[in-house]
Parts: sequence; structure tokens; C-alpha cells
Amino acid sequence: MATTGFWPVYNHLKETIDYAEKPDKTIDRKFLDDDLWQALQYVENSEKTDKTMYVSAINCPKQKAYDYMMRTKRRFHETGKIVGYHGYQSFAAGEVTPEEAHRIGLETAKRMWGDQYEVVVTTHLNTENLHNHFCWNSTSFITGKKYRNQIADHKRLREISDAVCLEHNKSVLKNAPFYGGEKGAYWIHKNGGKTHRDILRENMELCLREAYSVKDLMRRLNAIGYECDFNPNHEHWTVRAVDWARAVRIDKLGYTKEQLANELNGQKLFGYSSFNAAGFYLIEHPVYKPKIYPINKILKEMEYELDRANGADAAAAALVAILFLIMITIIQLTREQNDYKPRTPGLRKLITEAPKIEQKYRLLIDNHISSMQELFYYHDGLETQIKTLEVDRQKLRNRIRRCDNEEEKMQLKQQAKDVTKQLTPLREQNKITDRIERRAPELQRMLVLERDFEIQAYTQQKNQRNNERNR
Repeated sequence: MATTGFWPVYNHLKETIDYAEKPDKTIDRKFLDDDLWQALQYVENSEKTDKTMYVSAINCPKQKAYDYMMRTKRRFHETGKIVGYHGYQSFAAGEVTPEEAHRIGLETAKRMWGDQYEVVVTTHLNTENLHNHFCWNSTSFITGKKYRNQIADHKRLREISDAVCLEHNKSVLKNAPFYGGEKGAYWIHKNGGKTHRDILRENMELCLREAYSVKDLMRRLNAIGYECDFNPNHEHWTVRAVDWARAVRIDKLGYTKEQLANELNGQKLFGYSSFNAAGFYLIEHPVYKPKIYPINKILKEMEYELDRANGADAAAAALVAILFLIMITIIQLTREQNDYKPRTPGLRKLITEAPKIEQKYRLLIDNHISSMQELFYYHDGLETQIKTLEVDRQKLRNRIRRCDNEEEKMQLKQQAKDVTKQLTPLREQNKITDRIERRAPELQRMLVLERDFEIQAYTQQKNQRNNERNR
């Protein structure tokens, strides 16, 4: 039985990269949905698949998939933000061989996208649940039109996948939620975002690739802000970030406790590389430890105190422009420092929304808004302007309905259109302002949590160094 899903690859294209010149290039860092190039690199990651046997392409050569997708975009002058899509098809453990999984994935992709889009299909073998990855161009090479990404497309992918599985005598999951059971996930993915489950799944895959035991997996997840309940006596194993209301069952992400125990316990000795002077193995991939602690430094430089207000007064007292500037500074730091990532999963999720964070900050700066109180006043003013213009437009429309003179009617229609042109940017600003009001308190909580994590990690490392000196 196969489960399916997909989401947009959402950012600017790296047009200078020629895939034909470096077809076997892979990325060191974990896949992030930030452009088409990285999506293709993740799909064809040589650490997860036999590239000779289990990488195929539809409507383009697999060695030049990126190049062909770029040609299609240039031919149709397509420069939208969503540059491609990344999907998966995951099978139950032990149900398919790699060859069967790849055949099913290839047939599914042909029926789903093969008549319109260039597609890369790979089968990943790095987990007991063999799974296919699909990466396809957002622009049709036939018509030049963008892929619509509607809810019906996700249902259709599940239906096609089920049909192909039945044709290959494989079981299907009857009456299963077509999109992982997360009601809001579809719209988050459609807008280029990630759910907290997406972030957890990425972190799980990264830690699983480096862990050598279940205990080591817990240590690695703890180091990046998760609490684990991997008690062997519990029916379900769960993971929870410190800022989540509820824990997530790992079997809902495709990992059962039996699979983890069988894969990790005593079977990943390659995680050790050599003996050190004391005769112990050295771990090839040590647990993540932050090398820099930027939050307090940034706060001091900006002369901002996160704890300046508590309770009901916190929102009104917060200097909202400073909050978003701090966030942008952190985003820039993650781009410049390969060895830095925030400890809290919630903040890592916010970083994936960098364009929206920057858009909100730009609105604040352009309108000279520094505090939440000023934001409230600005928001009230926007809504007043919008209501006034809506009333004016309705009056014009009423006059249009009563008017018998065609020339006068045309003039009234033009006036109504002019009012609509005034309304459109105001409504967009109103939406952004509303999002800032809702996001700012959350952002402040995230930064407080991240700062506390930094203090804790710094204190632990400092104590450890002092203990080593005193031995």
C-alpha cells in the first residue's frame, strides 16, 4: 500500500547552474525546498539510491533534467516564484522490491504528469519503507502554462497510485486521508510553506542518516530541540518540540519503532571511523553542538530586551519592527554560516518563510511603524479607508444599474474600476498587517525560547570545558 503527497518548490531559480556539466553533483546539507536545482539534487541523491538503476526521467534526459526544465521556462518566459514540485510515493516495509517500486513510480508519474511536464523519478533505498520521489517542472513544455496545484490533483495522484499498485498486485490503503490527515497542510504547501511535520520529517531523515543506535538518535534529536519518548514498553513512539502543543507519532511519518530498532541497534557500526589514542572509536558524525550563540549578541547590538513585557501587555509593548529585523538577521546568518542552525524547530520553520518575513518587515519600514501600538493604529486606518472606498464603489454600481445613458454608464464604470484599483493594494496591505499582528507575539515567544536554549547550551559547554581542565 502506497501513500502519496507533494508540495511546491518555492523560490528563485539558480539559472547559472548547468546540470549537464555536473550531473552527479550532490549537496552536503539536508534538502530544503528552496529551488528546483536542490529539489533535483535531493531526488537523485546518490547516498539514497543506485543512480544507474533507479533514476529515470520523463520527457527529458535524466542527465540534463535541470537544463531541459530551464529551457522550457525560458521558451515560455515563465518566471513565477513556484519553480517546480516535489512529491513522494512511499510503500509499506517489505511489500515491494526496488525494481517493483521504481516501475510503479514511473508508471504513476507517466499517468499523472507525463503528457505535459518534464519529470524525474527516483527510488530511494535508504529506509525500510522504499519510496519514490518525483520532481517535475512547474511549467508545461507543451502549453507553457503553470501547474495549478489544486486539491483535486492530490486526490488524483492517490487514485492513480492506488490503480497502478493494484495492477501490480500490491495492496492499497482504503479510505485513507489523501493528504496525510493534516487539514491545513494543503494550503501551507500550496503557498510554499512547510508544516511542523515537514520540518520534523527532514530532521528525522538527517538524524537517521548519522545515528548508530536508537539512543544516539534520541541524543541527536534532543540536540536540535526535540523531546523523544522512545520507551520500548510504549505502543507508540513520539517526538515533540518544546514549543508544540502535542507530540507527533513517528509511525505517522513512516517510521515504526520496530523498523528503527532493527535498523539502528548494532547495525550502524560504520558510524565509527577509527580508534583514537585512548582506544575508543571516533564518531564520524558527532551530535550537533552550536559553534556560535548569536541571539544575545544580536539583542545587545539592537538594544532590545525580549522580556520587556509579560502577559497581556506583551503585544502592545513589543517593538514589532525590531522583532522582524532580528528574524531577518537570523535568516541571513543561516545563509552565511553553514554550521549554524537555530535549536528550536519552530524558529527553523519560520526561516523557511523568509520571503514573507522580509515582506512584512518592508511594510513596517515603509510606513514608519516600530511598535505594536503603532501597528494597531495603522491597521485601523487601513480598514477605515477600505470601508470608505467600498461604500463609494457600491454607490457607483447603484448608479450604473439605474443609468440609461450609455456614455454616462461607461464613465461610471470607469470610476468604479478606478476605485477597485485603489482598493487592491490597500486590501493586500491589510492582509499583511493582520498577519504581522498574529505573528509578532509568536515570533517573540520563539526568540525567547531560542535565547534560553542558547544560554543552556553555552552553560553546558562552558561547564564541560571547566571539568576537562580540572581533571
